[in-house]
Amino acid sequence: MARFGRAVRSLFRVRQECLLTAQCRLPHDVDAKTRRQLLSLNTDFYLAHAAGFDASRGHQPWPGWQRLLEWLPDPEAGSGTQTPLSVLDVGCGNARLASYLSGAGFSLDYVGVDSNAGLLMAARHRLAPELARQVELVQGDFLATDCPGESLPEGPFAFVALFGVLHHVPGRDSRLRLLRALAERTRPGGMLALAAWQFAGRDRFARRAVGWRELGPVLGEKLDTRQLEAGDALLRFGSNPDLPPRYCHQVADAELDCIAEDLGQFGLELQGLGDFRADGSEGDLNRYLVLRRRRTPTAPG
Repeated sequence: MARFGRAVRSLFRVRQECLLTAQCRLPHDVDAKTRRQLLSLNTDFYLAHAAGFDASRGHQPWPGWQRLLEWLPDPEAGSGTQTPLSVLDVGCGNARLASYLSGAGFSLDYVGVDSNAGLLMAARHRLAPELARQVELVQGDFLATDCPGESLPEGPFAFVALFGVLHHVPGRDSRLRLLRALAERTRPGGMLALAAWQFAGRDRFARRAVGWRELGPVLGEKLDTRQLEAGDALLRFGSNPDLPPRYCHQVADAELDCIAEDLGQFGLELQGLGDFRADGSEGDLNRYLVLRRRRTPTAPG
């Protein structure tokens, strides 16, 4: 009878998960060809704009990063030699997160991954020698395959960060695959933090928008705009209209709200720690989610 009861509870749990998945899943996803074209747009964008992008941002931290310290271990706690904080920074750009964490007092075992060689070179030139010894910078396109994130270092890491990236990932299924890869690389008890850019509905970004009909062939073919998601946009950077625009996606709040539940389908238990908005002149340019990967429960003896 007890076995039957457990089976019923298991079936009920699966049914709940299926219902939750149905509620959280959007009805449309981007096909493989369109996805490759949109990613190609961003490759071209960052090749053209790497120097200007780095110069406009320097090594100034995002204001929202300050709140992350609430959930990271206190670097001043304990005595003796500090255990380095293992960090995987996905889409690290010029590695200013490493500089911020070091300035906050952390000894680091930091791995930053980015596809753009120019931004990584800027990071290497700017890192102080002592910090550079704690940093490994890896050039790699972690979005290039059908399973985004599968090429990332396996870790596991105490802190996995995804800042300034999610809005460049076309297709909800691809975004979920990337987040799954990140959660799998977060050690039990470790922290996964992401920020989703909130550009939609802001005049300064609307003025930089490029119509999809203005876009020429991408990878030799016209882009099929029927494949685009609600929230997709082309945005220019800088004042030169001849340089390529970037593909961006405003990730819906409903999608962000379901991340922990969606990842639970893969046996990844994540506890929500923080959900807040920060950055920009109005303090709300990014929505942050901070999640803790639960430790595997001990089986009863």
